[in-house]
Amino acid sequence: MCHPLSLAGNVFSAFVLLYALAWSSKWIWRSLFPSSRLRDIPGPPPESWVKGNLGQLFNAKGLEFHQNLVERYGGMVKVYGFFGDEQLYVSDSRALQSILVKEHDAFEETSVFLETNKVIFGPGLVATKGDQHRRQRKATLSIFGVPQLRQILPTLYDISEKLCDVLSVEFAGTQMKTIDMSNWMSRVALESVGRTVLGYSFDPLDSPHNNPYTSAIKELIPTIFKISLIRQFAPFLVRLGPPWLRRKLVEWTPNNIVQKLKDMSDIMHAQAKEILELKKQELRQNPHSVNEIQEGQLKDIISELIRMNELAPASERLDENELTGQMTVLVFGAQDTTSASLSRILWQLSHRPDIQEKIRGEIQALRNQKAMDPHNARLSYEDLIRLSWLDAVIKETLRLYPPVPFVRRVATRDCTLPYMRGDEVAYTSIPSGTILFVGIAGSNRSQAVWGDDAQEWKPERWLGNKGPKEKVPGIYSGMMSFLGGQRSCVGYRFADIEMKIILSTLLTKFRLSATDDEIVWNLSQIISPSVRNVNNSVEGIVIEEKKGLPLIVEEL
Repeated sequence: MCHPLSLAGNVFSAFVLLYALAWSSKWIWRSLFPSSRLRDIPGPPPESWVKGNLGQLFNAKGLEFHQNLVERYGGMVKVYGFFGDEQLYVSDSRALQSILVKEHDAFEETSVFLETNKVIFGPGLVATKGDQHRRQRKATLSIFGVPQLRQILPTLYDISEKLCDVLSVEFAGTQMKTIDMSNWMSRVALESVGRTVLGYSFDPLDSPHNNPYTSAIKELIPTIFKISLIRQFAPFLVRLGPPWLRRKLVEWTPNNIVQKLKDMSDIMHAQAKEILELKKQELRQNPHSVNEIQEGQLKDIISELIRMNELAPASERLDENELTGQMTVLVFGAQDTTSASLSRILWQLSHRPDIQEKIRGEIQALRNQKAMDPHNARLSYEDLIRLSWLDAVIKETLRLYPPVPFVRRVATRDCTLPYMRGDEVAYTSIPSGTILFVGIAGSNRSQAVWGDDAQEWKPERWLGNKGPKEKVPGIYSGMMSFLGGQRSCVGYRFADIEMKIILSTLLTKFRLSATDDEIVWNLSQIISPSVRNVNNSVEGIVIEEKKGLPLIVEEL
């Protein structure tokens, strides 16, 4: 007799086969009766007739392929999805303005993105669209204003100073040591977002971190990236009956990575529900705090979201599932992207001791100007904004090395996109259903926008209120790193001030230098560093990579 799980696996395989057959039929039809509306758009040939260019675009070593697309073919490039499906890779400023701002309602998140995020995170910002997304975004934007950020500064300083104390212990009597700073940036970013957003400590920094939630958050992006091609089947699977059946189909899926992802989602959802109930209980115990919050009394961002949600009209309120979805999304989004950005900044600075000294110099000059006590030298929000070299380093690193190099959209109706072809403005018709890659890194490295030195890391380009030569629809300093329009990052100000506090605290206590290790940066949706080792063995040359960013850290 057939085992139930074996039968379930066969059923799932049959669904996948049917989906593949549908795509195959579509490809064969297009091959026999070509009617491309994108025939004039240049681009590379498909790597294979099944996967098109997706195997190159979603490859851990695919960063060079992404960069070459823009350098070779320009700001509007044709690439191929499954079975000859024509897609676009867009980094042209005019086209991006239409996609993200002018005609944003015609370019939605893909169903692959929305449906998989709904399964993993719940119905939060990255899993909704239309009125529901507008309502969620309005509620979330209200809690990331400058008044709220000013109130969480002490917590961010506490965590950054503790990081420095823990690193000092690592030296054990020596003045310098090689330390994996990527690991520490991941830990400090998670603790920062945990304490300030959720009011919950996931990693105290001075002891081993074995919280299951911590592990789930840190491993989530690499795990999702490993099933990038499998994710393409999500829109098909969500149509297969009610939620309980879809849950069963996931449980029956004969894939270890899918099972790992399911377990991670369960852990994050359970933790979010527990914290939400705790915050609601605190609010019930102090009902007066619902109506007003005094300066300096903000405990954490989520408490403020719950408080403001209680005061909102019934039609604008978020339900419990939406609140838990927001909690997980905010932690996930802030942790991975911030830690990746901090790691890249430290790596850049380890090669530029002169710029490290400029940052230390301006911090010390500001402290002297304000006659600050050396033992209590915390800069205010306004002070941090005034640190021009620190600001320039952060902006330039986010420009040249955005942690997320691309996102995707889908055209929901037939439309026309303008773009530059040579020195002339051209237009291309986009059929409804066309998938578009929004080239964040491609736009950020465009010579038309940033000049002939666009490929160089030059923080000084930001001094003296300099900026892009061409208008780009980015919400942050005219670049695309935090996107733009209705789906731009709601927490970009939080990320900016968090990085400034961590870096200003760290750089006044330590000097960083590069090691002789070969560092490679891999694409797993978010870019992360690894150490590459080449070894000779009896079987030939063996190349190994290990996650991490070893830097020489010297105590000042």
